[in-house]
Amino acid sequence: MKLRRSTKVMFLLCLQMLAVNGLARLCHPAVDWYIAHVFPHLSAFWCRISGILPFSIGEWVIVAGIVLAVLVIVSFPLCMIFGKGKRGKITCFYGRCCGWVLTYVFCVATMHFFVLYQGTQKSKTLGDCTYENTEVLHVYASLVAQANAAGEQVARDADGYFTLTDDLMDEAKACMGRLAESEPQYAGYYPDAKPIFHSYFFSQQGLLGIYYPHSMEANYNPDVYPVNLPVTVCHEYTHLKGNIFEDEAGYYAFLACMTSESADFRYSALISALEWLELDLGDDEAAWAEYKAISATMSDGVRQDMYTFVPADYWETNQEKEVIPTDVVNQTADKVMDTSLKVNGVPDGVHSYHGMTALLLHYYLNE
Repeated sequence: MKLRRSTKVMFLLCLQMLAVNGLARLCHPAVDWYIAHVFPHLSAFWCRISGILPFSIGEWVIVAGIVLAVLVIVSFPLCMIFGKGKRGKITCFYGRCCGWVLTYVFCVATMHFFVLYQGTQKSKTLGDCTYENTEVLHVYASLVAQANAAGEQVARDADGYFTLTDDLMDEAKACMGRLAESEPQYAGYYPDAKPIFHSYFFSQQGLLGIYYPHSMEANYNPDVYPVNLPVTVCHEYTHLKGNIFEDEAGYYAFLACMTSESADFRYSALISALEWLELDLGDDEAAWAEYKAISATMSDGVRQDMYTFVPADYWETNQEKEVIPTDVVNQTADKVMDTSLKVNGVPDGVHSYHGMTALLLHYYLNE
């Protein structure tokens, strides 16, 4: 059977992407160079295009893909039944359409997603990150004190909940610009991050934000408790510059927000750091006693804002939106994410998120 030219092109592109994936796993320095010098320019180009529209293109592309997949599954058998004399042409047409869609997805996913996971992970280059309990508690005390101070400067509603008063997008971009002074990778153009339309479904998954590689967009969940928004937007912005590892994205988002004169942004960063900081004090009773003493100094506002994912009564007031039980959605999302990370060469899976602890300790104790 003679292959059409379009089919040959599809095969050639897919083979090239397979080769790129294979080489990326064998030559990490080349990937680091790609991330530092090529990807940010590719990202800026596509961000300017996708940024023309105010809504999340990536989100609706996924919705459209699901709808089209259903239509194909339904229409193909019907066309084969009623098009007896044209079954060959029908098969070729459906095959080419599906082939081009899958080829495009594979090419984009390779260059904008898969390859990035083969770069050098900063948390793995720190060497011996074993610290004395006194050092770890020093960092914890510092974060609590800074959060208490910033928390006194932020606005709160009548019920005492944090309210965001600074311009989210302008200040987030300014934070990334200041971060770029010490980390050049983060220099360049940033689009406005876009709110997710299907926010309740994303809340069910526990998602604060998401990076869509096929549309080069930074997206955030507008339903979350506002204290999460500044650090989340900066987190998604780091993905646009090639930082695909979640622990590093959280770390650099923290650094970016801490450059701000906005108490809102600094407070958001500090709350995030306190949530991610894991203290393993072992059997040291004195250390645990000191930990409790430090925790007791935490202000009521900080204590209230920590681990607050969505506003109070969110689940009750949005219950009618629940199509699939939240527990099922959340557990499925965790398994998918864990599998995706492991397939892409992150053996710790979702536990790699906690690498931010090592980065924070290293920053406060060594830098």
